[in-house]
Formats: sequence, structure tokens, C-alpha cells
Amino acid sequence: MTIDKVAFSSAQHGSSELQRVDYLDGWRGLAIFLVLQGHFFAIQGWHSGRMGVDVFFCLSGLLMSRILFQRRVPLTTFYKRRISRIIPAFLLFLLIVFGIAALIGKPAPAEEVVPTVLFLRSYLPADFHMFASPYPIGHLWSLNVEEHSYVFLSLLTLVPFLRGREGGALIGFGLLTIAIHLSYYAFPDIAPPKEYWVRSEVAATNLLLSAGYALLKDRTAPYVRPWMPVAAFGLGSALYIGSVFPWMLTMTVAPFFLAFTVNHLAEAPRWVRSTLSLPPLRLLGIASFSIYLWQQPFYQYKRYLFASLPGHALIGMLLSVAIGFLSFYAYENRIRTWLNRVW
Repeated sequence: MTIDKVAFSSAQHGSSELQRVDYLDGWRGLAIFLVLQGHFFAIQGWHSGRMGVDVFFCLSGLLMSRILFQRRVPLTTFYKRRISRIIPAFLLFLLIVFGIAALIGKPAPAEEVVPTVLFLRSYLPADFHMFASPYPIGHLWSLNVEEHSYVFLSLLTLVPFLRGREGGALIGFGLLTIAIHLSYYAFPDIAPPKEYWVRSEVAATNLLLSAGYALLKDRTAPYVRPWMPVAAFGLGSALYIGSVFPWMLTMTVAPFFLAFTVNHLAEAPRWVRSTLSLPPLRLLGIASFSIYLWQQPFYQYKRYLFASLPGHALIGMLLSVAIGFLSFYAYENRIRTWLNRVW
């Protein structure tokens, strides 16, 4: 089975542009597992939470590239699918988070709510500081990057002279994000004042490189040996060990290794795909979006909610997964299926 056959089947998860591949569900599961581990059982010096997000980004780049530039799905269909996939669960999360804040007498101001709803919170308000927010929305920077990238990729499909050349263009844009990052780092005077590393012009590197390489990989696939994706993943993972390597390498070098890995999972050893296809990882991957949304309140408030309980980190993580599964099966999947059927 090739990586062309990816994403959600119409029978179980709403109609989609592509079919489902077990080991790619497991790749998503690996990503959310890294996020949960990084939040609830952090290992000093290992940026595993950020690595989990980057693993997500690389898969998104691969899938969006296949959908937009290979299958040439109409943009109306593309946006309907993205809306049904993202918006209902996202808005429910915000409604509950901001609703509870209002009920306990700490309503969120408009300058906090409006940019968050519009996927602009990593840019606004002017004194932007996402991770200083009293509300559990710090993780939504990654959704901003995803949504901005979807819009950018879809606009590229409208540029006639790029048709057939999108792979090289996307890799070029990925290199541009690295150049912007290095410029911000080297010349702080031109850098945004707060947390520029979560802004889309810097943080979209993994997604863009993976999307571009997805269109070029057929040229290199005959030369890829089974050990190469395994080695690439190992090297990429090592760069997230902050006690050994500079943080900068996670955003400038690791993306090349992760993009190569996800694009060549089909060429990886069978045991790699079998491991990623294990039911627990696949289930985590299937519900990963809801789990990602709902783990943040438990992570951000764990010292208030569970600090007095033995095994408080484990309790927080298990509740994150449980609420995430409940959100997925009781709400996200149902409303997505209905929207896709109606549209």
C-alpha cells in the first residue's frame, strides 16, 4: 500500500479525499504520545513535546501535498474538509474553556478571544505573549501554523507557472522559513518581540519541507534503503536533546530528517510499520486532534488540580486521553461525518 492512500475512510470517519493507512495513524499516535509525555512526564533536556508537534507537521505536509498537488482536489472540497475536520472540535474547546472562565468570574477579554478564534493568537494582541495567558490556549499556536499553511498551500495551486514545479517551490519556501528564523536569531532588532518561534513564517518549516519532498520522493525512492528512514528518525530525534544540541537545530536541521522519515515509511523495515500499526498507537492517532486540544487544561492546571494526589501526572495524562476520546467519538467524529455528508 502506498502513502497516496492516506487519511479518513468514508465508512468510519466521514468521506475524505484519501483512504486510511494504519501506520500513518500510528505516526499520529506517536506524535500525540510525545506531546503527552513531554507535558506530564517531562525528561530534563529532551524537547519531546515540541518534537511531537513537529511530527504532526511533517505528516500534515505530506497529506496536504498529496491532496492539493497530486490529486488536485477542488479548493471548495478541500476547505469544506478542513473546516469539518478542525472547526467544530476547536470551537467547542474554546466555548467550554472561555465559558468556564466567565462562570468563575475571570472572563476572557475580546483581545484574547477574537485572535484565538481567528487563528491569529500567535500574532495578536500587540503585546503578544501566548504562553503567559491565564487560559489554556498556549498549544493553539500549532493550529495557527497549520491553518496558515493550508491557506498558503491552497493559494499555490492557483499559480499557473508553478504547476508541476510545486515540489521545488515548497522546499524553497521551507528554506525561506529557516532563513527567517536565523535572521530573527542573529538580528534581534528585526525579530518580533515575543516568542517568534511559534509564528508561522518560522514554525512552518517541517510542514513545507515535507509537503515539497512528498512531490519529489518518487525520484529518490528507488535509492532509499530500509535502514535510511530509521537512521533519519534517530538522527532527527537526537537533535531534540537540548542538553547535547542547541535548540536552534530542532527547527533548522531536524525538519529535514523528519520529513524524509515520514515520506519514506513505505520503504522502512516491516517492523517499523508493524509497530506504528499497533492498536494503541493507532487509536491515539485517530483521536489525536481532540486529545491534543483537551490535554492542555490538564497540563496547565495540573499543579492546582492534582498536586495533592499520588500519581498526579499520570492522573492528568489519563484524564486528557479519556476526555479526548470522549470528545472525538461523541462529538468531533459525529459532526465531521454529518458535515461531510451534508456538503
